Amino acid sequence: MDKKRKDGHMCNGTVLVVGGTGEVGRYVVEYLARSQYVQKLVVAARTEEVGKMIVKNAAIGAAMHGFYPKVDFFKLDLKDEEQTEKALVEIEPQVILHTATLMSSYYYVSKIKPKIKEFGFKTYFAGHTLAKDLFLIYKLMKALKRSGVNSLVVNNAFPDISNHVLAKIGLAPAVGSGTIDLTVYGIKKILADKIGVPMHNFFVEMIAHHSLRVNSPEDVPYFLRIRFKGEDITEKFNVHELVAEACKLTIGTSRVNNSSITASSATKNVLAILNPTKELEHAPGANGMLGGSPVRFHAKKVEVAPPEGMSLRDVEKINKEGLKFDGIERINDDGSVIFTNEAVRLQQILKISWKRMRINEIEDMANDLISAYRRL
Repeated sequence: MDKKRKDGHMCNGTVLVVGGTGEVGRYVVEYLARSQYVQKLVVAARTEEVGKMIVKNAAIGAAMHGFYPKVDFFKLDLKDEEQTEKALVEIEPQVILHTATLMSSYYYVSKIKPKIKEFGFKTYFAGHTLAKDLFLIYKLMKALKRSGVNSLVVNNAFPDISNHVLAKIGLAPAVGSGTIDLTVYGIKKILADKIGVPMHNFFVEMIAHHSLRVNSPEDVPYFLRIRFKGEDITEKFNVHELVAEACKLTIGTSRVNNSSITASSATKNVLAILNPTKELEHAPGANGMLGGSPVRFHAKKVEVAPPEGMSLRDVEKINKEGLKFDGIERINDDGSVIFTNEAVRLQQILKISWKRMRINEIEDMANDLISAYRRL
């Protein structure tokens, strides 16, 4: 029988995956179906034929491993807020994992990277594509607020920035996934290989914006502390080289992308909400925070856990400085986004004329972005 906590949140083990037919979503569905903490898994997407096949595969594959959650498909168009609101009331998920976007980064990055040097830039200023990720999570959070359903949301759509924009207008997801999480585990993997011990022996604390993953660590501000058996070993390494190697390791290649480990991060965060252990993890966009930081998962919320000797203000300062390296000058109190001059110049080369992005303009901007990348 479904239960509700005293705070009104559901405790029914039901997880709704929005965008479960996409690059990341497909992996997530398979991973979550094999967890003892997931009682019911609902895959929501527009493409019914593909969605139903993914649901069948997940149910059969999970059964082969001894897991038998109820796995259903729900046809859903996030652009329709009324339909989404009704779906949330009907499903009553304990956790919602949002993996949907109007244009996959796996598509657009492959288009823009070869052009960067030709255009005369050092990076592709990922923030200029924010609208294509922000639009659908904005629609989802609006529908969730209207529904009155107290689900916690894990957002995988550019959470370093989109969660913070949504926080400005009272619609922040509980936490994000990917980005800093991948970098931290990449660091652990590299250290484990160097020293010859399992990854769990390393305790890492990091503060970093998404921009660190696509720029030189010598340029983007970040914080990193590494402990091994209680000893701080950070100074024993060239941290810039270590971080650069970890980012390269976890970004993927043109042949094999990083969708499986991005999905692992998203799955881990969903399960941490279903079964909080209060272990230190890393995630972007916790409670609307800009960028990535150490976090702890609790039954009701996800909280930012600044490294020892640091404060929330320190976390905010580092990530605010990192934001500019993704091509965003600032985010205003009304949620509007002001792009840097270089990001504006890149957009103009792409024949887009946006210098700022307001909340009521994100669909138009996203359509312009999609058209621009189709031209590429």
